[in-house]
Amino acid sequence: MRIVKKMASAATIAVFLLCCYFIVSSGSQADCNVYAATGSSFTVRLQHVLKDSDSLRWFKNKKVIFLRKSKLVIRGKNDDVDSNGKLKLTQLTKDKSGRYRPEVHREDGTSAVDLPSVRLCVLDPVQKPKVTVTCDKTKVTFTCDAGQNFPIKWFMDNKNGPENETGKELKRPVKDVLNARFSCNVSNPVSSEISQPVQQDCIKSSFPETLFGVIKISADCQCFFQFRNCIILYIIFFFG
Repeated sequence: MRIVKKMASAATIAVFLLCCYFIVSSGSQADCNVYAATGSSFTVRLQHVLKDSDSLRWFKNKKVIFLRKSKLVIRGKNDDVDSNGKLKLTQLTKDKSGRYRPEVHREDGTSAVDLPSVRLCVLDPVQKPKVTVTCDKTKVTFTCDAGQNFPIKWFMDNKNGPENETGKELKRPVKDVLNARFSCNVSNPVSSEISQPVQQDCIKSSFPETLFGVIKISADCQCFFQFRNCIILYIIFFFG
């Protein structure tokens, strides 16, 4: 019994730590007010007019990453900051995510106040998604493979799909989408990609999509001419 209790306690602790990890991860990204893609560059502006006699510090979180006193660079490199005091971040990697904050001290010992900081998050660009098709009797399922859990937006014949359909799967009756082309878009704050459009391959229509390349035939027409207007349309063009 004691062994069972210990195992249960260990499992509870593991679940708790996992939940904490996701909360911290999502919370840290939610705090970001600027985003940049890995491999790109980003410049943090200094909202202050520098004088040659001023001392400038740039912090990443609580660590001083750049210090310049009266044009003399004490920490960091000359190329890290331009003449106006802007911090230049290049070849960004995820470990460069964090809060960047400036400090300016004047020659008389006073400090500039209310200098804004930024919370930067560095993210990988999204990969191009792919749509696959699965047939199930009278229904077809389109699945958007995005690689990760990104927001998904569906398109049908290059037009926006319903706003409430944002899941990885999109299901439709086959007869309603015989020749429709579906694609999905995935995005994050630094990039956006859309898949190649695909069509259902559950049922092959024996009728053309258009008449003489002008009039588009509906899916209902293609399903054995179920509606009267489809029959009339064919009679006019073929027997009229």
